[in-house]
Amino acid sequence: MVELQEEAWVVVRRCRLRREAERYALVLAAMGISSRIHFDGERVLLLVANENAGAADREILTYVRENSHPAPQPLKIQPTKDALLGVGAYLCLLLFFHGASLRDAFGFDWLTMGMAQAGSIQAGEVWRSVTALALHGDGAHLLGNLAFGGFFGFLLAQLIGAGLTWLAILLAGSFGNLLAACLRSGSHSSVGASTAVFAALGILITLSWVRQPPERFRGLRRWLPFAAGAMIFAYLGVGGERTDVLAHVTGLGAGILAGLFLAWLRPSLRPEAQLRYALTALLVFMSAWAIALIGN
Repeated sequence: MVELQEEAWVVVRRCRLRREAERYALVLAAMGISSRIHFDGERVLLLVANENAGAADREILTYVRENSHPAPQPLKIQPTKDALLGVGAYLCLLLFFHGASLRDAFGFDWLTMGMAQAGSIQAGEVWRSVTALALHGDGAHLLGNLAFGGFFGFLLAQLIGAGLTWLAILLAGSFGNLLAACLRSGSHSSVGASTAVFAALGILITLSWVRQPPERFRGLRRWLPFAAGAMIFAYLGVGGERTDVLAHVTGLGAGILAGLFLAWLRPSLRPEAQLRYALTALLVFMSAWAIALIGN
């Protein structure tokens, strides 16, 4: 610290820009520390009374440390063509498995073998958490999950790519089913992609939250993605006689956790990586069904 003309005032910061010095002065003012700003011909100096120098230096260091985290980068839109391909694959799979379950295709009782039966999952048949996502009780149930799952999947694929999107949705939706089964009595059974649909919503909420433009990541505005997600969930995930609210909640929670993990991990979004993600999702899904059908 360098003393200026008045011995009672000392320099605590030398700034390149005046607005930087003014920002530090506001920080000190909030703590009740008076300061002065002086331009010495090269730098903008921030001065405080000699007896406040130590406290002022600590406050400024604390402020700098708390605000030194890199600002979240705006989301980059991935190719729409790949997003549509992923949605198309999702629609085809759900339609195939619904048709197969209605007709007991190939001599299999698809519903019995693939449903998320809580007691069986608790006993170790965890593959049912995956297979149940492809089955639906009726056409209305199927159509709702086709529409909203395709929509959320399309939006998410434009943020993180189609391959990573459907791998994340599959894993988060399966974990949501697994968690719901662990919280239920052994006699409960469920089917449907809605757990994965709400997992997709949870991932969208979280990624939209952590990757907001810097100017929006302040005050109440930063929580808008969660507010919007809560309204969508209230509209889609709670009403109806046969609505499995617990599975929707666990799916949404699993999606939020998956979104946080993706934001922390920052996986590659390159085309070759997307292909690996897509193949991994397909391998997990088909392996679960192979175990369900062959094992029974």
